[in-house]
Amino acid sequence: MPIALDLVLATRPNASTGIERYAINLFDALRGIAHDTIAFVDERSTVLNGDGLVPVKGGFAGWLALPSTKQYRKQLFDTLVCPAFPPSPLALLNKTPVARIIHDDFPWTRSNAMNFRGRFLFRDLETRMASRYKSIFAPTDLMAHSLSDILRRDVVPIGNAPGIDLGAAPPADRAKQQLIAVGTIEPRKNYNTILALEPYLPADWSLAIVGRNGWGPVAANWEKHLAERGGTLEWHGHASDQTLLALYQTSKCFISMSLAEGFNMPLVEAGSLGLAVVCSDIEIHRTVAPPWASFVPLSISSEDLANVVLQASNNLPAKAAVAAYSEQFSWIAIAKRLLRQVSQ
Repeated sequence: MPIALDLVLATRPNASTGIERYAINLFDALRGIAHDTIAFVDERSTVLNGDGLVPVKGGFAGWLALPSTKQYRKQLFDTLVCPAFPPSPLALLNKTPVARIIHDDFPWTRSNAMNFRGRFLFRDLETRMASRYKSIFAPTDLMAHSLSDILRRDVVPIGNAPGIDLGAAPPADRAKQQLIAVGTIEPRKNYNTILALEPYLPADWSLAIVGRNGWGPVAANWEKHLAERGGTLEWHGHASDQTLLALYQTSKCFISMSLAEGFNMPLVEAGSLGLAVVCSDIEIHRTVAPPWASFVPLSISSEDLANVVLQASNNLPAKAAVAAYSEQFSWIAIAKRLLRQVSQ
């Protein structure tokens, strides 16, 4: 029998963070090699089409009620895989095994930086249900070890890959003096540090930021930040894949000063397209960043950070190095690994 994926929250309108992209790409890869794979999706969604989709009521009410719906109960599947959000508690009331992919230890290590809904879903509810999951997976070895210690059970590394189709990227044009940052405007992403470096860049440089306005002090004052920086700060909000690819390809350098990450998909995307990469010197970045990345301490001054960006931008990687790096990440390999694990 097939496996089913719970993508109800991952396919809600205007959802495009790393975990949603992960879930959608994983399903695409799975149904390409296991054609009977199905996914429960938000009935309003337009991000997926083709075979295997089971539209259901969306939103958090739809996610909670999913296991009790007629659409769910009439499907035949061996395992329910939850690759983005925890399962509805109702899913644990029947005998169908649940496999969960948890992307980050952030809900346990830095929960004070999350909003109430995030803490409830990804820390409180997850902690209570984790012992009842058949399997738990994580995108990296580092995160698997951390989550295993937190949840006191085995967590298996499963892999990760770029969230968008990099093959659809336009040709690179690095003539523009542009720095790009990608991610939701929220405390973990440490946008304070990125905004603070911008005045120290030369006058012909611009800073492009892609990501929805989330929560926290920076997000609360986001309109003020935009007004203060005039045309040097370009905010693209919830950008389409085509817009994001175009921004990657017209930027010289990608920057991430995150305090913590489960993987950092945009960093891998930027590296796979050949951008210079400047990132905070945290353990996960040491694991996933390309060989040419410049690692900087979180305590670095704004002026010194700007200088690192300029130096990195003057030393773009060779095509062979970019190709070797991008070959490490494959959705098909992740899908095959998952199928082997859930069939055991």
